Amino acid sequence: MSDTFKKMDAGLMNMTNQRVILKLIKRHGVISRSEMANITGLTPPSIKRIVDELIDIDLVEDIGVGSSSGGRPSLLVKFKNENNYIIGIDLGATYIRGCLVDLNAKFISEVQVPTEIENGYDSIIEKVIQLIQKLSSRKGEGSKIWGVGIGVAGLVNNKTEILESSPDFGWYHTNLRKELKNKIDLPFYYDNSTRLMALSELSFNNKKNISNFAVINVGYGIASGLVIDGRLVYGESGFAGELGHICVEPNSKVKCKCGMYGCLEALASGNRIASIAKKELENYDSAILKKLCRNNPNEITAEIVGIAAKQGDILSIKIYTDIAEYLCRGIGIIANLLNPEAIYIGGGISLNGDFFFDLVKKNMSNFLLAPNSNLKILPSSFGEQATSIGAVALILKKVMNLEL
Repeated sequence: MSDTFKKMDAGLMNMTNQRVILKLIKRHGVISRSEMANITGLTPPSIKRIVDELIDIDLVEDIGVGSSSGGRPSLLVKFKNENNYIIGIDLGATYIRGCLVDLNAKFISEVQVPTEIENGYDSIIEKVIQLIQKLSSRKGEGSKIWGVGIGVAGLVNNKTEILESSPDFGWYHTNLRKELKNKIDLPFYYDNSTRLMALSELSFNNKKNISNFAVINVGYGIASGLVIDGRLVYGESGFAGELGHICVEPNSKVKCKCGMYGCLEALASGNRIASIAKKELENYDSAILKKLCRNNPNEITAEIVGIAAKQGDILSIKIYTDIAEYLCRGIGIIANLLNPEAIYIGGGISLNGDFFFDLVKKNMSNFLLAPNSNLKILPSSFGEQATSIGAVALILKKVMNLEL
């Protein structure tokens, strides 16, 4: 073997060992060098060299000598969580949410601003930049921000990083990296917002040990993030999970933004809930709904319809009952195709709590094969923060793999 290949092999082996040791230290929080040697089989000199390299990049720190049972005292090292931060951004159609967290995903600061889609692309991009700058300014003296993760509603090509389509925003073939690279002085990566919701469950909800599940984001639109055998599903180009564009009503005359008819998103999204209520309010004497929208149908949102339904408004209850049935058809397709253990539902519509989930569970059995009857229907573990936490996980994964 040539010296070139030997050097390449040695470099690759060292990087692999660095990743193993870094993840081991993070998992334990505090661990001795001797314990690391016993667990990994690496020699003490190798452990010392790797730990020193990780100290140099500020991800690990020595914390002194541990207790001894008679032999040489153990030298303890600690994952350096303090003063190491990540920014996570949820670029949604209604709000842009951002968080500054440490490497254990502990929240340091949060910011939320209205997206105001009507003001156009440049305005939205400027808001994202300002939000990142505001969060960056809140880090402590001498601390480091490792990167920015961004979740965006739309089809993100994971090969080209082009946002191919985002009907919610009206963006097509958009190169966000080109737009942001000269305006954000930090490493940044972005992905589909719902896939990042799934990544948040996969990365930070390990207590349930569920490795086959889907996350359905029911908000302004509808999408899903899929996890099979503990791995995110991307598909050929990163477009897997577009549940909102599965046809659930072949004879529907409701046209989706994608151009097709009968899509789940067109029939059961937050946008659809609001539009039905605005239209039907002319034909129903709905005192509760009229009061909540101050007699102005243009102010009706899915949130208002949900509040009215929980207050007993007949029209609003009917609207939510109908969209729950459509949603169950979509869930049934995922369940019968992939046989997941659980479906997590997030997004604005899920914030209606038990009222919404009771409707879903009531209808669900009509669309499941018997072997899938034990399917768990659960609320997203992180509520409105699910995408921003997933965006944090996107960067944390790169930190732990020493890719930043």
